[in-house]
Amino acid sequence: MEKLPSNMAKPVDIELSGSLHRVHTTDVGQIEEVDAASVYRKVDWRIVPLMFLCYFLQFLDKVLVNYANIMGLQRDLEMAGQDFSWMATAFFIGYAVAEFPQAYLLQKFPVAKILGFNVLCWGITLCCTSGVQNFAGITALRTLLGCFEAIITPALILTTSMWYTKKQGAPRYGIWYCGLGAGQIIGGLISYAGQHGRTGVSFGGWRIMMMSVGVFNLVVAGAVLIWLPDSVSSAKFLTTSEKSFIQTRLVSDQSGTGKRVFKLSSLWETLVDLQVWLLFVLTVLIVIPSGVITTFSATLIRGFGFTPKTSALLNMPSGILSIFATLSCTFAVLKDFPRWLGIIVLMVPTMIGAGLMSFLTPSNRAGVLTGIYLINFDVAPLALIYALVGSNTQGYTKKVATNVLIAIAFSIANIIGPQTFQAREAPQYLGAKITIFGVCGGTIVFTILLRLLYGYRNTKAVKDSVSLDGNAMAMDGDEDLTDMTNPAFRYVY
Repeated sequence: MEKLPSNMAKPVDIELSGSLHRVHTTDVGQIEEVDAASVYRKVDWRIVPLMFLCYFLQFLDKVLVNYANIMGLQRDLEMAGQDFSWMATAFFIGYAVAEFPQAYLLQKFPVAKILGFNVLCWGITLCCTSGVQNFAGITALRTLLGCFEAIITPALILTTSMWYTKKQGAPRYGIWYCGLGAGQIIGGLISYAGQHGRTGVSFGGWRIMMMSVGVFNLVVAGAVLIWLPDSVSSAKFLTTSEKSFIQTRLVSDQSGTGKRVFKLSSLWETLVDLQVWLLFVLTVLIVIPSGVITTFSATLIRGFGFTPKTSALLNMPSGILSIFATLSCTFAVLKDFPRWLGIIVLMVPTMIGAGLMSFLTPSNRAGVLTGIYLINFDVAPLALIYALVGSNTQGYTKKVATNVLIAIAFSIANIIGPQTFQAREAPQYLGAKITIFGVCGGTIVFTILLRLLYGYRNTKAVKDSVSLDGNAMAMDGDEDLTDMTNPAFRYVY
C-alpha cells in the first residue's frame, strides 16, 4: 500500500490490483475504485488535443512565411537580398528576448491561462500581418509574433509533466509535437488553396492565408482559456479520488512540477548543471537543420523549376515523414527503447538526406528531393529532448528555468539557420546544406556525452542512497526538491 505525502488536500491510501486502484479517503472513510486506464483516457482527451492544436498553430504560423514566399510575398513587399532571411531571423530574436518575461509569468500565474492569453495575442498579430505593406512592417510584426510564441515550449513541457509520469509522458510529448508535421501538411494545402485566390498587392493569396489562420488561432485561444485546467487539483472533469490517484502516481514516480514557488538556489543549480547545458547544445544542433528545412524547404523545391502550386504540394510529404519519425521514437519509449539511442538512430537518415541534398547535382531532382524529405527525420529528436527536459528536471523553478534555456537554444538555432542561406548562393544554397550535414555529426557526439552523464549520476545516487531509509527516500512536496538534491530521483535516458 502506498501513502500520499502529508501536504495533499485529501490524504489517501492506494491499493494496486490489476488496472483497478482502490482509493481509501482517510478523512471520511470512503472507499472508491479508480480505473487507471479510464482516468488517463479522460485526461488525454481533455489535455493532449489542446496542446497539439497550440503546437500545430505556432508551427503553422512560422511555416506560413515559407509558403507566402513562393506566393509572392517578397515581390509584394518589395524585399531584396537578405531581407527574407532577416525577417525570419527577427521572429526568433523576439522569441529569445521574450523568454525571460514569459518565464516570470509562468512563475507567478497558472500555466493554462498564460498559454491561452499568448495564443490569443499571436492570433491577433497574425491577422494584422495580412495587412502589411513593406519589409519594415512585416519584420516588426514577426518580432512581436516571436515574443508571444516564446511561451509555447515551456508551457507545454510544464503541462505535460504536470499530468504524466516519465514513461507516460514521452508518447504525449510526441503526440503534441506532431503538430509540427501537421503544420507542414496543412500549410501546404492552405498555400495551394490560397494561390487560387486573387493576386496583387491589395489582398493577395498569401494575405488571405495569414488572415484565415489568424482567425483560427483566436478560436483555439478561447478553447484553451475555457477547457485547459490550470492544475490537477483544479480539473473539474475529474473526481477527488481521480485527482488524488494522479498526484500519487506523480509523487511515487518522482515526477510532476512541484510547488509553484521561486527558489534562487534552484535557479543557480540550473545555471551550473552540466545536464542542462548538454541539452542546450543538443537543441541548437538539432534545430539548425530542422529550422532551415521548415523555413526554406518550399523555396528549395521551387528552385528545381516547379511552380509555386506544385512546390506547396511537394512539401507536404515532409510533414508525413516528421510525424512518422516523431511517433516512432516517442512511443518506442513505452517499450523501454533508450531515448538517447533514439536520437542517434534518427540522425542516420537525416545525415543521408543532408548528403543527398548537399552533394547531388541540381539536375538530379528526384535524389535531391528525397534528401529534403529525409532531413525531416531531424525534426523528431527535439520531441525526445523535450521529454528529457520534462522528466529529468525537478522543482518548479528549475523546470521553468531549464525550459527557458531550451527555448532560447531553439531560437538561437533558428537565428543561425536562416543566415546560412545566402542570396548569392541561390538557388543551390550549398553553404546551408553543408551546415546541415555537419551539425548532425555533432548531435551524435553530444547525445553520447549526455547518456554518460546520466549513467554516472544514477550510479552515484544509488551508492549515496544505500544508508538512507525509506522515509528519507520519499520526495517531500513541501521542500520542492530538485533532481540534484532529491536522493530518490533517478534520471531516465
